[in-house]
Amino acid sequence: MRIIYWDPTITIIADILIWVVFHLSIGYWCSQLPIDRFDYNQWSYQTFKWEQDGEIYQKLFRVKDWKHFIPSGAALYKGAYQISHVNEFTVEGVEIWLKESCRSEFCHRIMILPGFLFFLWNEVTVGWIMVAYAVLNNLIPIMMQRYNRPRIRKLLARLEEIEKKKAMETGIYEKQEAFSHSYE
Repeated sequence: MRIIYWDPTITIIADILIWVVFHLSIGYWCSQLPIDRFDYNQWSYQTFKWEQDGEIYQKLFRVKDWKHFIPSGAALYKGAYQISHVNEFTVEGVEIWLKESCRSEFCHRIMILPGFLFFLWNEVTVGWIMVAYAVLNNLIPIMMQRYNRPRIRKLLARLEEIEKKKAMETGIYEKQEAFSHSYE
C-alpha cells in the first residue's frame, strides 16, 4: 500500500540506497549477536528429510558449481567469522563453524523481511519485484548453508569420534555412566 510518493528517479535512488542500508545494518547487527545464541541442534537449523542431507540443493541447483563465487559478507564486519581463517579442524573449531552457519542462515532470513517495506513508496508491481529480489538474493546463501551444514555435522561427528578414541587410548576418557551414581 503506497503511502509515499516520490519522483521516479528519486524512488530508484532511494530503493538502491535503502537496500544497501538494510543489508549492511542487518549484517552488522547479526555479526554482533553472541555466537552462543545459535544452536545448530535447534529445529530450524536441522536438515529436513526432504533435503536429503543437503543433496537436494546439488541436484536441483548445482550448488557445488557456483558456491565458491559467492563472496562472504563477513569480510565487511570487523571480527566476523570467516571460514577462510580456519587453520585446523578441531571439535571446538567445527562447532563454531556450525554455529556461524546458523548465524549466516538467520541473517539471510531476516534480510528478506524488509522487502515488504518497499510497497510503502513503490507501485505494487515494483514492490513485488523488491520482495522477489529479497527472496532470491538471500535464498542463495541460505541454500549454501543448508547444503554445507550436513557435511559440517559429519565432520564434527568424525572429529568427536577421533577425540574420544584418543582419550580412551590414553586412559583419560571415562564413560559418563561411571559418574551417574556417585552422588547417592
